[in-house]
Amino acid sequence: MSGRGGVVKERVARAFLRGRQSYDREAVIQRAVNERLLYLLERGPDEMRRVLEVGCCTGMLTEEIVRRHAPDLLFVNDLVEQFFDTVSERLPEGDRARLQPWFGDIERCALPGQLDLVVSSSTLQWLDDLDAFFARMAGVLVPGGRLIFSMFGRETLGEVTELTGVGLHYPTFRQVRDALDHHFRIDHGEVLRDRLSFSEPRAVLRHIQATGVGGVGGYTWTPRRLEYFCREYRRRFGDEQGVGLSYVSYLFTAEKRP
Repeated sequence: MSGRGGVVKERVARAFLRGRQSYDREAVIQRAVNERLLYLLERGPDEMRRVLEVGCCTGMLTEEIVRRHAPDLLFVNDLVEQFFDTVSERLPEGDRARLQPWFGDIERCALPGQLDLVVSSSTLQWLDDLDAFFARMAGVLVPGGRLIFSMFGRETLGEVTELTGVGLHYPTFRQVRDALDHHFRIDHGEVLRDRLSFSEPRAVLRHIQATGVGGVGGYTWTPRRLEYFCREYRRRFGDEQGVGLSYVSYLFTAEKRP
């Protein structure tokens, strides 16, 4: 499952770096998905001595993993190295020694080994080859090690894509499930659908910029294009309360195959 197209990782990294200060405030969906992931984490693994988090961003999930599970070592990965200071500052000083920076492109960088758990929230949609990623993670997990993740799926930001023609080619739930099944025994899979409400279309664009989720493709905003976008967004996706924006998340828990 590769060649999904549209992702320039340097652009993605720049988008998230620009949104660093506003991310926690605007990332409403990501925070809700994190809570669901943390609930699934309560089911295991029993030991979390060595954990890799893929796509730590500002550390919202990192903070909770350390607080609730206290792994001996938590390797934090992201494209944006500057996030490490942000993540560290979220933790009590006595817990910061648990963090091990492991920044870079997770599809290409060297990986830590003997992991009990790989966890990732709202990140894997950016990858070029999910099947290869799952194979890599299976290769560094101990027997019985687990992969627990969420990622955005088909129809996420669909309103914006419909009007601009620009967007990420999200896989279907079945495509992700089938790729995962090649390397893991799947314990659980689910789809979460959410719709955020905004006062007007420009607020949608500000939200996307503030969370970094629009760091894909290229689109030149001219006054005419912006006028068209706002008019059509209201007409197609608006009601008396304002306008909506769709998010679809896939969540999976899986165990490394023997």
